[in-house]
Amino acid sequence: MKKTLPIITFLFIFTLHLPAQTVTHIDPATLTELEKSCVEDEPLKAAQNAMAQTDGKVVSQNWEKIAGVDPYFSIRLKDQKITDQKSTGRCWMFSGLNIVRPSVTSRLNCRDIELSQAYLYFYEKLEKANLFLNAIIETRKHPYTERSVENLMKQVVQDGQNWHGFTALVKKYGVVPKDVMPETHSASSSAHVIHVLSLRLKQAAMKIRSGSSDKKIAEIKMQALKDVYRILVINFGTPPKEFTWRYMTAADKLSPLKTYTPQQFYRDAIGEELDDYYPLYSVPTLAFNKKFEIDLNRIISDQPNLYFVNCDLAVLKDVARKSVEDSTAVWFGCDVHQESNWDKGLMTPDIYDLKSLYGIDFTMTRKELFETYSSIPTHNMVFTGIDIQDGKVKKWLVENSWGDSKGKNGYFIMMDEWFDLYVQEVVVHKKYIPKDVMDAFKLKATTLPAWDPMMERVK
Repeated sequence: MKKTLPIITFLFIFTLHLPAQTVTHIDPATLTELEKSCVEDEPLKAAQNAMAQTDGKVVSQNWEKIAGVDPYFSIRLKDQKITDQKSTGRCWMFSGLNIVRPSVTSRLNCRDIELSQAYLYFYEKLEKANLFLNAIIETRKHPYTERSVENLMKQVVQDGQNWHGFTALVKKYGVVPKDVMPETHSASSSAHVIHVLSLRLKQAAMKIRSGSSDKKIAEIKMQALKDVYRILVINFGTPPKEFTWRYMTAADKLSPLKTYTPQQFYRDAIGEELDDYYPLYSVPTLAFNKKFEIDLNRIISDQPNLYFVNCDLAVLKDVARKSVEDSTAVWFGCDVHQESNWDKGLMTPDIYDLKSLYGIDFTMTRKELFETYSSIPTHNMVFTGIDIQDGKVKKWLVENSWGDSKGKNGYFIMMDEWFDLYVQEVVVHKKYIPKDVMDAFKLKATTLPAWDPMMERVK
């Protein structure tokens, strides 16, 4: 204790002689220097005139990147009818259902089939409501300013999920053909129903947080779930418990009428093969060859959180290539907002030439993009083809779920260099995954908080 005061005195005197910090302010001299640095030459005036009248994405489009893109692929799986998630964050669900469609058509010997997204959407929102209420009950004694509570109140039943959420949902509730439970306006445009559900659930949350007994809290929760169910029925329709259905076979013959439950249809049309698919991520800010999970990143309360093994990007590329070469499509997640032209269906670095427009180099590495929160998973799609040149993948064919008016009849072209920067996850069958990676799935996962950037639910 006697040595404490001299040490503190020394540190104080030492800090007085440290160099001045680089924090500065915009004073008149600084402003003058900034003004002088911006020379109003012809390139600046040309850029000024363009930006005054046109959107920056149009002005900065790199014509050399867009023109003359080779549309052919050395390996291309059979095209399917393109689906459309419209104004919803259901890309994870659409991509999951698109992955299993070839299996369904093969097992049933039918033409191309589309499974009902509205049916799964109903139960996704119901399960998320229950998950939210459970979490509110668990944290009801925590201050509302605590980050875990704040995160709950911001998320509630927002759109977006992951591969584990998809598989848990279809295994519990089954699937039905789209014509058995078709889209409604609310199923295709989710803003209203999410708003109404969030209002009711937040109302229940406040009552739970002030609940006087476990019995009273249980009653509040049950009434909230009843109201959620009613809201969902009004917006999506009543999900069938049983349905009678027939279809045209691949030989253009009408199949006999058959009665199914959604769970039976799932078993007949898809089976248990989804259990053999595993998610691999490549997050440069996390340790490789380790297993991670994200707290509360799930749909169904008694199912596991999202878990994954974090791998070097080369592993993701290798397993995705092997899968497509074996005629098996690949579910993947990426940051679709980065350097992609949705109308032309092209994803390539420098598709927007900001350097020529502004005279500034904006380049960042993959790791820097993560460290600055500049790139996170925002969308799920499906790899259905690759173009191999000189033994290397040159580009990837992407099946999207934005309708056939986007891209090339709904399909996008992803250059391999874009994969290097903006693809964060792939889901493949375990037979394509190296043994050491599969072994890592047996390890205990490191839990990441619910507000981790990877929690951003892809939409």
